[in-house]
Amino acid sequence: MPDPKCPIPSPALKDGVNENIEKEFSALICVLYLRERKNPVTETILDLIKRRGIVLGDGGYLIELERRGYVDSGSEREKVGTGRGSGQYTPEVSIEHPEALRELHREFLKAGSQVLQALTFFGTREKLTRSGYGEQTEIINQAAVKIAREVAEGRALVAGSVSRTQLFERQGPSAAHLVRDLLTEQIRLLQRAGVDFLLLETFFRLDEMLIALECARSGSLPLIATMSFRPRITESGDGHSPAECARAMMDAGAQIVGANCEQEPKRMLPILREMRHAVDIPIAAQPAAFRTTDETPCFTRMPQFPDQLETIQISRREFYDFARTAKAEGIGYLGGCCGCNAAYVRALARGLAAANT
Repeated sequence: MPDPKCPIPSPALKDGVNENIEKEFSALICVLYLRERKNPVTETILDLIKRRGIVLGDGGYLIELERRGYVDSGSEREKVGTGRGSGQYTPEVSIEHPEALRELHREFLKAGSQVLQALTFFGTREKLTRSGYGEQTEIINQAAVKIAREVAEGRALVAGSVSRTQLFERQGPSAAHLVRDLLTEQIRLLQRAGVDFLLLETFFRLDEMLIALECARSGSLPLIATMSFRPRITESGDGHSPAECARAMMDAGAQIVGANCEQEPKRMLPILREMRHAVDIPIAAQPAAFRTTDETPCFTRMPQFPDQLETIQISRREFYDFARTAKAEGIGYLGGCCGCNAAYVRALARGLAAANT
């Protein structure tokens, strides 16, 4: 039987498989898991990747918290972003329902996450103003970092999440000056709150990502930068291939580059491979847990978004299989994005452990 003190249960094996294999597999996972949590994490994310090869991140927060009733998708409103109570996947949960956020962090940590992201996605002043929380921008960002830090207790690193502003999508490149001011403010808030590194994620346009990297370079924190590809997986919203994005992000100061969200593991893999061949730094991968199609290779453009996502949810086995091949694919930072709850992170942990046997 598995070690009762191990939080990661052994996988279900088919009938006829030798019980000793299951015992050995479970014991290996427990050793790896407990070894990482015996001593506080004192290394940087870059040091951890260099030493371990792959660092396991966490999963998606906003959609999971929406499913639990603490975040609003905005789908039932005629208009979103028009004041208090009109948010669409905005992170005020850190002050409105802090215990719900704290519990999700705990679940990710127990599942094997070595990094917890502070829920500061869509945390710029303009985005929060549109949902009625602009005056609480500092409090929301600080509270999110504080909650993640309290749960981590030195057993995991804490990342500050910085996302696209959506202004480029609404206003185009003319919004660049405002975007720069908004991202500079949020990044400074996260730096002062004490995050261990910055995760710049879910940028659809390379030009906006490069502004974010410019703002982030002012500090000394390590930088992970990941693009999201929508509506096509062959280019960013402003027409740059994954390889071009990877090179540009690296040249702009990112120490780890990659992709996150929109695609499930199998569909994201060609993007990651193109990036890997273009740069000589670690690759970050945080796929979504929803099935897409050749015609619509991004889940937020699927007709099931946002209220029927359960009908296109992929299995945890796909995350397990993805993790087993992660090292060979040059991935140094591995996690999940939208739709990826603690069960999927646990599947990633098992896959990584299995790959080392």
